[in-house]
Amino acid sequence: MGQVITAFYGVFEEKLQKMKKEIKKELQRAKSIRRKDWLKTQLKEAKSMRDHLKTMKKEMRTEECPHC
Repeated sequence: MGQVITAFYGVFEEKLQKMKKEIKKELQRAKSIRRKDWLKTQLKEAKSMRDHLKTMKKEMRTEECPHC
């Protein structure tokens, strides 16, 4: 696996938090009026973003001390 660029970690983290808020808001709607296609797409993107953030965080930890 190649080197991960961690410069935008804060931006991606903030975007993920916004996405979570929007998803929660959508889930509070009645089941019959939810935008199911939108919700499915957002959940998939949020999971991908979460996984990417985990990778970035792991990479940031390894950059701090090469001996650990």
